[in-house]
Order: sequence, then structure tokens, then C-alpha cells
Amino acid sequence: MLYERALERLKSKGLNLDINSFLRTFNRISSIGWVESYGSTRLALTNEHIMARRELLKELENIGAKVLFDEAGNIIAEVGSGSRAIAIGSHLDSVPGGGRFDGVFGIIAGLEILRAIVKSSLRLKHKLMLVDFNNEEGSRWNPPLLGSALSVGVYTRDFVYSRLDSNGVTFGEALERSGFKGSAENNLSMNPPRFYIEPHIEQGPELYREGYDIGIPQGIVGLRVLELTFKGRQDHASSHISLRRDPVVGLSKAVLRLREYALKNQDKLRITVGYISVDPGKFNVVPALSKITVDIRSYDSQVIDEATKYTIKVAENIGGEENLSVDYKELWTIPRIVFDPEVTSIIEESCRDLGFKCKRMWSWAGHDAQNMSRITKTAMIFVPSVEGISHSKDEYTREEDLVKGLILLAEVVLRLDEI
Repeated sequence: MLYERALERLKSKGLNLDINSFLRTFNRISSIGWVESYGSTRLALTNEHIMARRELLKELENIGAKVLFDEAGNIIAEVGSGSRAIAIGSHLDSVPGGGRFDGVFGIIAGLEILRAIVKSSLRLKHKLMLVDFNNEEGSRWNPPLLGSALSVGVYTRDFVYSRLDSNGVTFGEALERSGFKGSAENNLSMNPPRFYIEPHIEQGPELYREGYDIGIPQGIVGLRVLELTFKGRQDHASSHISLRRDPVVGLSKAVLRLREYALKNQDKLRITVGYISVDPGKFNVVPALSKITVDIRSYDSQVIDEATKYTIKVAENIGGEENLSVDYKELWTIPRIVFDPEVTSIIEESCRDLGFKCKRMWSWAGHDAQNMSRITKTAMIFVPSVEGISHSKDEYTREEDLVKGLILLAEVVLRLDEI
């Protein structure tokens, strides 16, 4: 296989990766919270997430890593004695019914690099760091990326600790109970690594469909989330159709028109209606109100602005058509992030020397790397997702692609250490 030659290349440099150990550890930890007919559920700081993190801590203890917790509950592990660090990071939390590969691949790949360095006779100039970020997905507490955002100073401690989940539990309360609450002096902003690399599955179809081994994101697209509210008149299900002011009709029209708009601009735009609520939500009642969220993404800020204006205009037009009142508000905006050109070039050169076919691209999903890029030289490594499926039980990345991503990560770490 192609990666066997690449493994030999690393061995010649003194680094011996244990592929079987990597895959066994990945399969064991990624199975925590897995239900065959549903998928993975490890919401941040729930029992399943805590169980997975404790398994990670056991692995880190076995290799003698120094482990710290910061005030966001991120796990920060270090090996080596250099004054500056090369950090590898990702996350172990998941969405409800998610896949086994999202986040976990990056953590276990980083773990294997640390393990291989400890077992080798290599003496790196940099210490190596592995970071497991807390609440990356945002499935329990919004906004997403809370762990990295607090650690690098995007959000304050008070803001993060006050976030409420659907059961009224604050982030701070759950963190206190979890045993992962650490000190602000361990925040990554206090002692930033020199480099940060985040290995991840693509969560899109480009690499798989086009036959690439590796994706090299230039950066992460910008994101804006809007909330639209359609207000009508609550009525009985027996009421005449022509007399209704039905907000569900409003939201239905909005979803279809936004989809049409996104399809016409699909090379540079993604639009998603991911949340719908109806009040009072009873089978025999014409609702009084409906709400949707509209997730708008692009690598071009002008495209996001244009899509935002279109969304608002469409909602207002539908309001007129259906005799509904319409409200809208912006929930949050995250600007586009461009990764460090020096590090992305090193990743590309490494792919070429290892014989891996690679592609420059954009990440359409958010990652902790976008927060880390504020404090250090940052880049990502993508491996293919079969048919681009993610956040689903059907999410799948082939073992050979996981291994190629691991080998590339090792090569990149060694090259960064020489700088």
C-alpha cells in the first residue's frame, strides 16, 4: 500500500508509528456513546463524554504525559522539554446521533504522535502538546467552540460559565461536577504553542469524489446565523383554509425559496435551516408562531451579506403574501479565517514527498482551529469522508485514509520542529 512506503520514510527518521495500536485505540474510544441504530452521542460533559475523556487520560498517563486542565475544561497534555510547543488538537464531544470519526480522529492521531515520540530516541526542539477541546460542537451549550474560545480569550469566563443547556444547567455547573475544571493560568492564551495542527475528517464530498488522499484547508469559511419568526393567528384545525394566517406556511415557503437561492450559488454558498419550532405545536391547532434558524456560510463576506439581505427580503415578502408579521435577528457572526501560509505550504510539501495526492480547499465547517489561529500559526489536515456524510451514524472514513492522515501529521510535526 502507498502508506507503507511513507511509514518506512518515517522509520528512517527515527519515528515508528504503531498503526495497529492507533486503530485499536481509535475504535475503542470512538465506540463510547455509540448506539448502532442511532449513532454517537457524547454531548459535552455528559456521562459518555466524561467516560471518553477519562479513557484518553489513561492513555496519556501510560506515556507519562504531563496533563493540565484550563478554566474551560480543556485537556492539555505535554511531552518533551522544549520551551515552545507544537500542538495537535481536536475534540471528543459529538452531536446527538453523530458519527465515530468527527473529532475523535484528530485526538487519537495526536495521541499516537505523542506516544511514538516518547518511545523513540528522537530529541525534538519543541515539546509536543495534545489538546482535547471542550464543547466544540455546541450541541449542549451555544455558541459552539466554547472551550477553545475561552482558552484563547474570545469569550469571558462569565459568559461561557453562564451558558444554559436545554435542561437549565449552566456550563459552569456541569464543569464543576465533571472534575475537569482547571485554572486560568493554564489557558492557552497564557502560553501559546508555536504551531497548532488540527487533523479532521473533511465533512464534505470533495476529497472522496475527486480521488484525493488529503485536503489542505486554506481557512474556514465565514458563518452567520439568523433567526426568523413568523407570527400568525392561532385557530382551530376546523377553520377554513382560505381564512388562516398560518405561520407554518410562512416557514415552509421560506425554506423552499432559500434552498433555490442556495442551489443557484452552491459553489460559494451554503444555506441551512437547521432548527424549526412551532407554538403551541398541537396536532389540532393552527399555530400562532413559528421560528427557524438560517445558517449562512461562504468564504466571501460579500456573499454572506447578500444572502442575509435576500433572506430578510424573502421573509418580508412571504409575510405580505400570507398576512403574517415577521421578525428577524442575527444570533451570531463568525468571520472567515485564513490559515498560516507557511504551515499550509509545509503540509503540501509533505504530501508531495510522501506521495499523497492533495488538494487546497476551504473548510465549510467550523473548528477550534479558527480560535487557535488568533494566538498561533495554525493549519488543518483533512482526510476524506465517504460521500461527504458527517454528523450522522453513516459518517465513515476508510482506515487507509485515517492512517495516511496520521502519517502526514507525523511528517509535518517533524518538519515544523526543524524550523
